[in-house]
Amino acid sequence: MSVNSMKHLTSPVIMMAFVAALASVGVAQTPTQPTLVELQKQVVELETKLKAISDELAKLKQAESPVVDTSKDEKVTNAVAAREVPAATKDAEPQKKNDLGVDIGSARLTPYGTIFFNAFGNSGGTNNADVPIFATPTGSGNTSASVRQTRLGIKLEGAKVGKARLGAVIEGDFFGGFPSVGIGENFGIFRVRLTYARLDWERTSVTIGQDWMVFAPVNPTSIATAGNPQMAAAGNNWARLPQVRLERKIGDHLTWQGALLEPQTGDFATNAAFSVQPTSGATSRLPFIQSRIAFANKNWFGAKKPGSIGLSGHYGRSRVFTGATNARNDIESVGFALDWNIPLSERITASGEAFAGRNLGGFQAGIFQSYNNDFAYRVGSSLVRSGVRSIGTRGGWMQVGFTPPALHDRLTLYGSLGIDDPNDRDLLSFSGRDWRTRNLVIATNIAYRFTPQFTLGAEFRRLRTNYFLSGLQISNHVNLGASYSF
Repeated sequence: MSVNSMKHLTSPVIMMAFVAALASVGVAQTPTQPTLVELQKQVVELETKLKAISDELAKLKQAESPVVDTSKDEKVTNAVAAREVPAATKDAEPQKKNDLGVDIGSARLTPYGTIFFNAFGNSGGTNNADVPIFATPTGSGNTSASVRQTRLGIKLEGAKVGKARLGAVIEGDFFGGFPSVGIGENFGIFRVRLTYARLDWERTSVTIGQDWMVFAPVNPTSIATAGNPQMAAAGNNWARLPQVRLERKIGDHLTWQGALLEPQTGDFATNAAFSVQPTSGATSRLPFIQSRIAFANKNWFGAKKPGSIGLSGHYGRSRVFTGATNARNDIESVGFALDWNIPLSERITASGEAFAGRNLGGFQAGIFQSYNNDFAYRVGSSLVRSGVRSIGTRGGWMQVGFTPPALHDRLTLYGSLGIDDPNDRDLLSFSGRDWRTRNLVIATNIAYRFTPQFTLGAEFRRLRTNYFLSGLQISNHVNLGASYSF
C-alpha cells in the first residue's frame, strides 16, 4: 500500500473500514512471518477492499449533499431573491418590451400601448378643443384635460408563410367621438387606427389592411397631437386607409411603393352612426392610386443617423350629384408631394413635406375642403353658376428638432411651421359660403424623456385661419402632456 493512500485515510469511518479490512485478510492473526509473495497478495486484496469502501463513501456523500441542512431563513432569502431578479432586470433595461409577449409556435404575440394624458387650453374658438387644427369664427376659450389619445395594440411577429416572414398589427385609440350623454366627453369611443397583415421577403413586401397611406407619409413629432398629427389641415396630408400595398427595395438605398386604397374623399352622404353609405369617392367606383419612391441612408451625410427623402403621387375621383335632375359630376382628386426626414447634424434634424393638388379634403388638405358644389364665376359684377368644382390647394410644413448636449440627451426642442393655402378662385360660390381660405400654424414644443417609456412635454401652438367672409381668426393652444409606453 502506498504512503499517499495511507494519507487519505483520515476520517474515522475510513479508519474503521481499514481495520476491518486488515482483519479480513488475516494480517493481525498471522502467527508467523509471512513470505514476500503472501504480503504482496495481501496488499493487493487490501487495496481492492479499500477502493470499494471509498466508492461507497463517495456515493453516500453525493446522495446526502442535496439535502444539506440549510436554515429556513436562508431558503426564504433565496426564494425572495429569485423573485426579485426579473424586476431588477426590468428596471435596469426598461427598453425591453418582450415581457408581455406570448409565444405561439414560432411566432410571438405582443401587446403594446401608449397612455397619453393632456391638459390643454385655448384662447378662442377652434374646430376641436384638445387637438385643434384650425381656428373658428364662433366658440370661446376653454381649459380642460383628456386621455382619449391613449392607444392600445397587439402585434404578431416571427411567423412564416413559405419563405416570407408574416407580421400583423391591430391598433386603436379612444379618439372616435363620445356618447350623447352629459358626461360623454370622458367616455371616448374606441376607434381603429391600424389593422393589417404584412408579408416580407428579402426585397419585397405586401401589406393588406388599414395602414398609413403612401402619399405624403411623414408626420411631425408632438406629444400633444397623437389623435391627429400635428399640422393637419396646415400642410400635413395624412390618412390611415384600407389598402393593398406593394413595396420593393431597389439596390441599397431606393425603395418603391405602390398601393390601391379606399377612396376616402372627406365628405359623407349620411349622418347615420352605424350603416355605411357611399361617399363621393366610393360612388366613383375607382380606388385611390398612390405611389412613392424614396432614397434612404442609415448614416445620412455622416451624421450617424438615418435620413430619407421621397417623392409621392396620388390619383382618385369623386362623383357628385347635384340639382333637381341629380346631374352627375366627375371631379378628379390629384396630388404630388415631396417629403424629407434629414439629420442636419448629430443633434439637429429637419423633417417636412411640400405638396400641391386638388380635391384632397380626405387627407384634411384644402383646410378640410374637397370641392365647391356651388361654384360660380364672376361676369362683371354678377355671379354665374358653374356647377361643381374641385378645390385646388398647396402648402407644406417643416419641423426642426434640436437635442442639446446636456441632461444625457433626454431633452429635445422642436419648432414647426405649416400652411395650407387653397386657391381663392375655386372658393367663389353663388350662395356666398364662408370658406376657409388659408390656415397658418406655428408651434413650438419641448419633450423630456425620463426613461425610454416615460416622457413629459409642453407645446404652444398658434392657429391663424382666414375665412372668405369672417376674415382672420386667431386662437392660441397650450398643451401639457405626458406619455407612458409599454
